[in-house]
This record gives sequence, C-alpha cells and structure tokens, in this order.
Amino acid sequence: MKQPNVWNRVWLVFFGIWFLMLTGTIDFWVQSPGLKQWYKVQNTLSVRRQEIGDVEVRSASLHQIAKQLENNPVAQEREVRRVLGYLGEREVVFEF
Repeated sequence: MKQPNVWNRVWLVFFGIWFLMLTGTIDFWVQSPGLKQWYKVQNTLSVRRQEIGDVEVRSASLHQIAKQLENNPVAQEREVRRVLGYLGEREVVFEF
C-alpha cells in the first residue's frame, strides 16, 4: 500500500513544478517560458496589429492620392504648386 502513495507524491511534485514553470514564478532560476512571457508577447502582438492597421489606412490614403494625381489635372497642378513652390498663395496666373 505504500507504493501507490509514493507515486501519488511523485506526480504531485512533478505537476507542481510544471505549474510553477508555466506560470513563470521560478523564471529567474530556470529561464523557462511562462505566462509572463506569453503576456509580453500578446501585448507586443496587439501593438504590432495596431501599427499594421495604421499603416494600411495610410497606404489606402496614399493610393487614393496617387490615383488622383494620375487622372486629375487639377490635382496635378495643385501638387506641383504646393511641392515645387511655383506659385505663392496670393499670386495670380494669366494664361494667354
């Protein structure tokens, strides 16, 4: 009858150590991946997903501007004046 009791204790100790390793409470001794590292990875993942969303919105905006510049002469003229500085804000152009 002593034999099953010993095995129960062995398994209890094994699962206890395994649980401590999973939670990360003995991380400074074992350097095991634990819940603390999982939490850090999840936070980093959510930040990266937010950055990806921001970049996708910016990319869609830039694609829209690019299409306007390809097809719309008024938008082309506006950008040439703005970027290259051909005209000031209050200058008037006379076309002959």
